[in-house]
Amino acid sequence: MNITYTTEIDTLSLQLNFYNNDDQRIVLQNILDYISKWFNAYIHHESYTVGFDERIEHKIYCNGRTVVSFMTGYSHNSYYIKIRFAGLKTYNTVVDDTSYNYLMAIVAYLNTNNIIWSFAELDIAIDMMDVNFNNILAVCTTKTSKTQYHRLGEHQIYDETTYIEKFKDANSKTTAIKRAYLYNKSIKEYEVHNYNIGFNVQRFEVKLQAPYFLKYGLDMNVIENTLNMYHIMYFEDMNEKINLINRYNNHKSPIRKREIRRWDFEKNRLYFDLNIVNDFFIFLRSIDNYFIFGTAANFM
Repeated sequence: MNITYTTEIDTLSLQLNFYNNDDQRIVLQNILDYISKWFNAYIHHESYTVGFDERIEHKIYCNGRTVVSFMTGYSHNSYYIKIRFAGLKTYNTVVDDTSYNYLMAIVAYLNTNNIIWSFAELDIAIDMMDVNFNNILAVCTTKTSKTQYHRLGEHQIYDETTYIEKFKDANSKTTAIKRAYLYNKSIKEYEVHNYNIGFNVQRFEVKLQAPYFLKYGLDMNVIENTLNMYHIMYFEDMNEKINLINRYNNHKSPIRKREIRRWDFEKNRLYFDLNIVNDFFIFLRSIDNYFIFGTAANFM
């Protein structure tokens, strides 16, 4: 199987929790002042409404898209700040570098000031280079009992996008523990952001959402098990793919591990590089302002 693919971290969110809104407000203002000073950043303030409560979301833009946003709220008896970093791997170098630089600087600030943070959202992806969307098949092979799934090969709402889980409405999608989909990253970047990557990228993405981290925290073993619930496969022979889809869809009883082994799902499988994910976690926990302004002085 001759295919180039990589494991990528894309969008992620960090959450800071507080006992009262005074601490929440002070810490948020300190962070905003910090990045305004060191990045000379223009922070856009956008009002929005939650119920009868009017709030402000603070956003930083790069090339017409949001790369960092700050939101505040109250949930589960805690005041929180949610910091969302989008565009860590868009293949737009300016956007990716900007988002990543903000991520490192803000996490270093939090670590240096002993401000506890946790993950609230994390996208882990496999990117496949210069392959055709139709040659790829993504399957959840370890299903959960309360989740609905699309049939393999089912026609879906967008061309070159395959959603794995099926949700009845937007709220169900938002409150799910996780969800995954396969899509043409090059098309999405061009249609949504008018940016031409310059080559063909197919992306299979597992989105770990806020309820996931509330339930499991940041446990690498659990994340590994979650990623292993999916098989992402590349087929050079389209007939082989079609035959597998038909066999899978026509199977009368639930698909079990013995069928997965017997049908040789591993033959064409692409694997997440868990070392990249784990090293990313270790790095975020370890960086501080000395890394930014000391050994990595050229960072700024």
